[in-house]
Amino acid sequence: MHSPFQSYEQKAENIIEVNKYMVVSTCGKKGKPWAAAVFYVYDYKGNFYFLSAVDSLHIKNGIENPNVSLVIFDSNQPLGTSDSVQVEGKLSVAKKADIKKVITLYCKKLFPRSELSPFERYNPDDYTGVSEFQFFKIEVAKAYTSGPDRRVEVELRR
Repeated sequence: MHSPFQSYEQKAENIIEVNKYMVVSTCGKKGKPWAAAVFYVYDYKGNFYFLSAVDSLHIKNGIENPNVSLVIFDSNQPLGTSDSVQVEGKLSVAKKADIKKVITLYCKKLFPRSELSPFERYNPDDYTGVSEFQFFKIEVAKAYTSGPDRRVEVELRR
């Protein structure tokens, strides 16, 4: 994943663009932490989105306590490199008004060469109201990437 960059923001954007999974960490009311790897998309307005079962532990925790963190990294990078993006944010169910945008982003990243339209793959009506699976949003409060032996706060919104 090493590539030249002109700023830490560009480094963070590169990490977000080339990876597909993030690890979301949640903690419920009783203080028991949980981490889950999920496929994600990012809208560069400060929001990560992912699809998950509503009864999964990380979602149950996130509904109880919306303060979450996430990390994106390439686990195959050379030892000692540790290029990553770390985020503090708030978890919520994606709003009905955002579902079509999220599905479009999701399909663009997951199926880049598909001839099917995003809505042929994912019916927006299936992800509003009561459903086994929902799209979730993490709104970025603070974001960081790695600098020389330290983390550096970055702005991810364009």
